[in-house]
Amino acid sequence: MKRFSAVLFAALALFSFTACADKSVPDSNVPDDNGNTEVVKLAATEQQLREYTRYDRETYLRPYWNTREMYNETVLFVGENDSAPLLYLPSEIISVRNYGLDVEYKENEDYVLENGKIRRTANSKIPYMEINEYYKKIPDGVELLLDKSAVEEQMLPLIEGPRYLKYGETTTFTSYQIAVTYRHNQPWRYETVKGQAQKFTDFIAKLESGENPKILFFGDSITVGCNASGSDRGGNVSPYCEIWAKMVTEYLNDKYNARLDYVNTAIGGTNSRQGLERFADDVLSYEPDLLVIAYGMNDRETTEQKYKHYIEEMVSRYRAVKPDGCVLLVSPMLPNPECSNWNKNQTKWENILSEIASENDCCALAPVTYLNKCLQQSGKRYRDYTANNVNHPNDFVVRLYAQAVLKTLLGDGFYTETYVNAE
Repeated sequence: MKRFSAVLFAALALFSFTACADKSVPDSNVPDDNGNTEVVKLAATEQQLREYTRYDRETYLRPYWNTREMYNETVLFVGENDSAPLLYLPSEIISVRNYGLDVEYKENEDYVLENGKIRRTANSKIPYMEINEYYKKIPDGVELLLDKSAVEEQMLPLIEGPRYLKYGETTTFTSYQIAVTYRHNQPWRYETVKGQAQKFTDFIAKLESGENPKILFFGDSITVGCNASGSDRGGNVSPYCEIWAKMVTEYLNDKYNARLDYVNTAIGGTNSRQGLERFADDVLSYEPDLLVIAYGMNDRETTEQKYKHYIEEMVSRYRAVKPDGCVLLVSPMLPNPECSNWNKNQTKWENILSEIASENDCCALAPVTYLNKCLQQSGKRYRDYTANNVNHPNDFVVRLYAQAVLKTLLGDGFYTETYVNAE
């Protein structure tokens, strides 16, 4: 790859909170050796490899949109002949391991990279889920209706007749998933998360001055921590990834040599209406300096008007009690697109949260929904990054939540955007 001088690209295009169009990273006019100017695509600079054989917070927080080294990107094979696309086209596979990162698989013996996809070999030790186990003929306790219009085209001939999606918590799916670490030469094809540090100046100033401000996380089961591998709902198994709320808090503690007062009053299965009902006891009584609100997954049948009202009321009531407080809204990951009785209104909430954030100078949005759409448009299947196959993330998307929150909160204080020419 021909190297150009590193280009600091801090002024990225404004972030769009609408559908995730396949937009290239903004081009840059870079003069060649003869003084001619050519348009080049920009990709992140190559970095020295970080720890990838165990959970390491710094490794897991490297933003997916700003890296040439992808660490432990997860994949689940359905059927022994399945092949899986990755977020980027690998230039070099560093390691393929089980989800727990304590078993390594061998190239050509257990897997091959073929047409940009990773595929099991005939005698591979890599686990896979049987097609009739994943696309079930009889529901296994939870009736998840299959929307065949969302199924991969090559899979459709193999699942004739009525089918139901498999469901399970803890290690039901992660015990079949693998983790791929690789290098690539490609730019992120979409727009990146826009830093909003200017909305959190009071909170950041407290961190920088040696205070220990209070941060409170409020939401549903994903905010509780389902299904990070280090949580009970994730099985509390290797690699013991922290829940995203703790990942965020501990990153801030390390960065500012602080000891944040951490509170998490999220309750699984709740929606925004239920959150508002318990807001006084579970939020206002704590008077946090930073309030992180993450509702939406369980609002699948909430109307847009009511959802906006509930979230606006939370922000308003909080500011009445804590005038110098800050609010970080977090849009939800999306449910499984193959699941027709869960995949409903969740795509609507990010636009509403964006409106609320724009109307309040103390408030910003971490766009997890948008980033989830980017994963989908890159070709990643839901089974590759879910832990229950319906509405909970595995470690790969737990990390995405933390990355989105930290980038929104700190801007370039999290990771600066430095790029070089991509092949």
